[in-house]
Amino acid sequence: MIMRYSFLLLLCCVLNLYESTGQEVYDLDPAYPVHDLDKYLRVYEDRMENLSPDILLQDENDLEFTEGDKLPRFLETNVPYWGKLRIRALDSLKGWTLHFEDKMIGPPVWTKSNGRVDVYAYSGRTLLFHQKTGVGVPRAERATRNNWMLNSIRLEELPTDEPITLIIRAEGNDFGYPAYFNLSARSPDQPYYHQINQFHHSFNTFMFGVTFIIFLFFLLQYLYLKDPVYFWFSLWLFFCTLTQAMTIGLIIDSLPTWRYPFWFITANGIFFTFWFFGRAFVESKQKFPKLDKFILGLALFVLAEIVLTGLYVIFFNPDIHFIEPGFHFQLLNIYTLGSLIISVILCFKKDLFARYFGIGSLIASIFLVIGTLWSMGWIMPPFMIDPYGTGLFFQIVLYSFGMAYRSQKINESIQQERLNATRSLAEIQRMKDLDEVKTRFFANISHEFRTPLSLIQGPLQQARKSSANAGGPILIGQRTYEVIKQNIVRLQTLVNQLLDLSKLESGTVHLKLQQGGLIQYLRSLVYSFESVAEQRNISFTTHFPREMDKAYYDKDKLEKILSNLLSNSFKFTPPGGSVRVDVSSSQKALVIEISDSGSGMSKKDVDRIFDRFYRVEGTEVEGSGIGLALTKELVDLHQGQISVHSEKGRGTTFRVRIPIELEELPKAVMIEHSSPEKEADSLSDTGETIAKTEVQESLHDKDREVVLLVEDNNDLSVFIREVLSPRFEVISARDGLQGERMAFEHIPDLIVSDVMMPKKDGYELCNSLKTNIKTSHIPIIMLTAKAGQANKLAGLTQGADAYLTKPFDPDELLLRTENLIQARKKIWEHFKTLEFVEVTDLKLNAVDDQFLQKVIQVIKDNLDNESLSVEDIASKVGFSRAQLHRKLKALTDKSAGQLLGEMRMNKAKVMLQNKAGSVSEVAYSVGYSNLSYFTKSFKEKFGVLPSKV
Repeated sequence: MIMRYSFLLLLCCVLNLYESTGQEVYDLDPAYPVHDLDKYLRVYEDRMENLSPDILLQDENDLEFTEGDKLPRFLETNVPYWGKLRIRALDSLKGWTLHFEDKMIGPPVWTKSNGRVDVYAYSGRTLLFHQKTGVGVPRAERATRNNWMLNSIRLEELPTDEPITLIIRAEGNDFGYPAYFNLSARSPDQPYYHQINQFHHSFNTFMFGVTFIIFLFFLLQYLYLKDPVYFWFSLWLFFCTLTQAMTIGLIIDSLPTWRYPFWFITANGIFFTFWFFGRAFVESKQKFPKLDKFILGLALFVLAEIVLTGLYVIFFNPDIHFIEPGFHFQLLNIYTLGSLIISVILCFKKDLFARYFGIGSLIASIFLVIGTLWSMGWIMPPFMIDPYGTGLFFQIVLYSFGMAYRSQKINESIQQERLNATRSLAEIQRMKDLDEVKTRFFANISHEFRTPLSLIQGPLQQARKSSANAGGPILIGQRTYEVIKQNIVRLQTLVNQLLDLSKLESGTVHLKLQQGGLIQYLRSLVYSFESVAEQRNISFTTHFPREMDKAYYDKDKLEKILSNLLSNSFKFTPPGGSVRVDVSSSQKALVIEISDSGSGMSKKDVDRIFDRFYRVEGTEVEGSGIGLALTKELVDLHQGQISVHSEKGRGTTFRVRIPIELEELPKAVMIEHSSPEKEADSLSDTGETIAKTEVQESLHDKDREVVLLVEDNNDLSVFIREVLSPRFEVISARDGLQGERMAFEHIPDLIVSDVMMPKKDGYELCNSLKTNIKTSHIPIIMLTAKAGQANKLAGLTQGADAYLTKPFDPDELLLRTENLIQARKKIWEHFKTLEFVEVTDLKLNAVDDQFLQKVIQVIKDNLDNESLSVEDIASKVGFSRAQLHRKLKALTDKSAGQLLGEMRMNKAKVMLQNKAGSVSEVAYSVGYSNLSYFTKSFKEKFGVLPSKV
């Protein structure tokens, strides 16, 4: 018995000695949910790949190993490693798993997982199971399939209370990341060593969703529009979408063999498709052909590098080190440098799309440089960001907006082209309509003139035939005389109406107002038609209000309005009918209603009654001609209204409303006054504050100089006019704004202006006129109550020619006016003796001299143009005919026609003196086709025949 116990004690000692000299067994107690097993793990490097489970099960004391908790952060890449772990389950391990924990938190998912892990479980020498895990193992063979990124095997098959040896073989993945162990045993309550959705994973998932949606949108855009830029942008987004899918773990799990070549071609396909998209976006082939060759070369360079490297990986299976096969990232840095250079060049292009794309490419290139240096292990990106993903995100957002902006600009361009095409069609239609209007106009006007001409020609021919003596006097009867006279008056009326319409349309007609006696004047106008009513047996009734002494009206325009309306009413009213005139005043306006009991008109005819030469359909009497059209224009000139109400068979009513107060009338008017005293009284009584033009009847003496007086004080204005009127023709304005307008319209010889005025003061007026080429030559005298030297200098600084302080000496004002006008004439007296062909050789800088040079240059450029007219010269220098005449007369004392004639003669003389051609050739070269007329003009100018020069 003693011997038995001694033997058992010796056996226990031997067993304990064996266990103390071998690998320690770790007791796995299920009461604790997580067990770290690294320090119980022995790791063996198998660089020669000659280890096996059998070798490791034997006495391994001769093999070099490293304890699991003393392993470096990264093992050697492309080298398999073996591990040996001895554990004993103290209880059932149902649901427990053994994990290989990946400590690289953050990089894209394609870097995750061991490539292949084989775990062999031995009880003694008996194999209990062989489980596999890792991304390189087909999905069906993996021990756990819930998430391929988490390398794990099941432990529930381990027996309890029995030492078990786990032999592990681990190798890195085919992206060049080394194998890792980091073993832990985990219960079902804590199955993961970290969250599956790691840091950056949610951002990458968001990026994938956004990229995929944008890709679908632009793909549909391409399928609909067939625009190449949408194709290349969609293709680039397609590669971006696939890359983002692999970033979050999609696709590559299904490619255990070809996943690295697929990833390599897809992820790097972003680079070459990007520049093909850039070419289409910028349209560099059309806009920048030289730069386009470099862009195309860069895209083809990276495409060739990707294809060749991909084939190299597929056929030669090289060792990959942290996703880099050979010199790929070095070549990618060369591509990045080229991208940076092209991006900078694009940023400095004037083309908007080129700058936009260049900025986006520049941002992407900067992130790409950071990413490649990060992948090569040279730098760590700041803030733990993924440079590739961040740069791609900015690019997608930027270019999505860029595509939308490009579409907007293209749509605007298309709309502009359509608008231009529409305008062209409208212009063509307008010209066509204008031709039709012209044709209709001349047909109508010829019809209007034909009747009175016939009534003049016919009686004369009849009188000629009835004359007994063919060589004697032609006698006409009283009746024939009246007919001829009546139709001559009618022709004259038609011509005057045409001229009035022409003036109205050109804006040269202004109201000439007077005050008082309006109703009396209307009565005389209306009653002049009583004889017409009696002759035609038409009832003629009138109604007038009491006299309106304060009313302003234009006698001439009012006479034309009333005469045309009354003539029209009597013309279309049959014998026995009636015509009624009602005159009233309403809301500061004169209202005139003229009704007749004629045949009336349809609504269609009423709408066109004011068209020129329109004839009411179905009537045999003469049409309204241009009388009603002129009436409408004259009413509009008053800023009034005219309306027509008519019904077939029930007559017609014309209603005219014309303002009679200055506030309601147009600004540009002329006010006629019987005397200055009456003018002052009337303006004072009405309290007039709005500027009106005050000029005499426009039949001025053409030999007298015109002075524009700009003064807001009525009494002073009357006084100055009395001072200047005996010597000059004076026109007046009541504020600076109106004075400026009148200066441009009348081009006076001199301006007398107050300084303190409403709307625009004298300084502003002086500066405006002196800096405008049309009025820069006009001398200006400034009047002011401010006698200080600073005020005087302020006026002179603005260009005033003289400065008088109030009260001023009337004789001094008159003398200064005369002297300034004469001085202006003397300034240009020098040019009268010059050959005008040489004027442009003078180095002159004044505005007036520049104007004269421009006129002379226009004449010189068109000297051989026989049809060159004053209107042509005025149009080319931006003046009206009247403005050009006034300015040239003020500067040179010559009209444009005289200047043209003298320049032609002077040029001809110079050419003849230089023997530049024969007399006829010289005549043609200076615009004379009639040689005899040229000879006569030349002799009158120089006193000799051109042939004698």
